[in-house]
Order: sequence, then C-alpha cells, then structure tokens
Amino acid sequence: MSSNLRRFDKRFKSPSLLALNIYIMAIDLKPILKESKILEFTNKKYGKSEPIDKVICTDPYYRFSRIVEEVPFKDHHEDEIWLDLGCHHGQFLELVEKVFHYKTIGMDDWDLKQDLGFTNFNYYKTDLADDKWVQLVGVNKANVISALEVLEHMIDTESFLQACSSCLAENGYLVISTPNINCLRNRLIVPFGKYPAYLEYKNIIHHVRLFNIETLSKLLQENGFVVKKITGVKFLPERILRYSFFEKISKILARFFPSLCGNLIAIAQKVN
Repeated sequence: MSSNLRRFDKRFKSPSLLALNIYIMAIDLKPILKESKILEFTNKKYGKSEPIDKVICTDPYYRFSRIVEEVPFKDHHEDEIWLDLGCHHGQFLELVEKVFHYKTIGMDDWDLKQDLGFTNFNYYKTDLADDKWVQLVGVNKANVISALEVLEHMIDTESFLQACSSCLAENGYLVISTPNINCLRNRLIVPFGKYPAYLEYKNIIHHVRLFNIETLSKLLQENGFVVKKITGVKFLPERILRYSFFEKISKILARFFPSLCGNLIAIAQKVN
C-alpha cells in the first residue's frame, strides 16, 4: 500500500460521512497511485521521469476535505453542475461527486483523458489563461466553480474572475484556494532577509500573483462577487495533522487566524 493510502488508513477512522467518502475516494483513485501509470503520464506531460515520491503530493486531499467542510451548501445537488478549473487528476471532483452528487466537469491544460481514461467526469483540455474555455461550458451554467491553486498563476486575474462570473448560474458560488503572502512563515523569515515563500523571482511553477486576505477580498468584490468566507487551509504543519488532536487545533486556529496560514480558502457568491 502506498504511503498516501497508509495516511488515509491512519487518519480516517471516524465513521462520519465525510471521512467515509474521502476514504472511498482514495480507494477509487488507486489506479492514479500506481507507479507505472504516474510515470507514464508525467513522462508525457513533462517530458522526463521523476522519482515516484516527487510525483505524488504529500497529501493533496487535505485541502479538498477542508473545502468540503467550509462550503455553506451541504445537500445533494444531482441536477446541478460543479466546474473545477485546474482539476489536475480529478481527485477533488471525485470527492465532490461522492459527497454532494453534483454533475462534475473538469478543465486543465493537458491530455488527462488520454493518460487517465478511467476517470468518469467530463473533461476539457483548455488554456485557462484566456477566456476561450468559457465557450466549453455552454448554455448550462455552473452552480459552483472551484479554482484551487489557480489564481496565483493568472497574469490577468480580473479577466479570469469575470470569465468565472459569466459561467456561473444565478447566485452561484466561486471557491478559491491560493497561497497567502502574509503567512506566519513569511512574517518570520522576511525580516531576516530571506526571500518570501510562494513568490517566484523566475518562472518555476508560474506564481505570478500573490494575495493576502485584504487584496483577495478586494479583487473578488471588484469583479462581481460577495465574499462569504475566507479561512485558512491549515495552521499547523501537515505532517502532524494525522493526529486528530492536532488536526482539530489546526482547524480552529485556521478559522480564527486565517491571515497567518500558508494557504487561504475563499468562498464567494456571484452578485446578480
């Protein structure tokens, strides 16, 4: 069993619906965690092989479960659409479908269906940096759009948010996660002359925009959204969140002190 699945075995002993669904999602995604398959599509995507421990994120699911906990809608939505921009392998959409029963659509800039043909959500390959992806949504507008760790990659953030608004149904929600430039880590290291975390001085993973709570809220409001909530993903280091006590403390601190967290979750609603 991979280290990722062992982490799930340790963390999700609770019989709660959320924990059960996240655990089921991990089992469903076992094909993604097979070394041969991962190396196959990373070869296609990046043109080179990487060690398997670098290909698999340490725990990509924790952000997803936090968003599911924080969204203001908890019922089933079989007839509604959730669009995930920058969906990567589709892990978050798997969770959305199992917990909320949305019709799910994913968009990203690589041939996911060619490499992961077993995924069961609708997928479109497109460049999110322009607004041509809007045409792929069609007349059936999304009820929820998520863009997790996407906004910091956009040069024209206003055009991107306006495109999101145009694809949202009346009273639709936009869910964003993005690095926080004012996180505790940066507050500690920058005064000592260290370069701030998440900010790039050259093109590494294309972080061209960084936000704090004030600027993120202002940007959303200026582009037709009412901010319903901004919270932190986690306050404590991820490696200790497998222990339920530290996980609970981390969530409490993230909700009370989001401005100190490494990553922010913003939930906003379209203004009609």
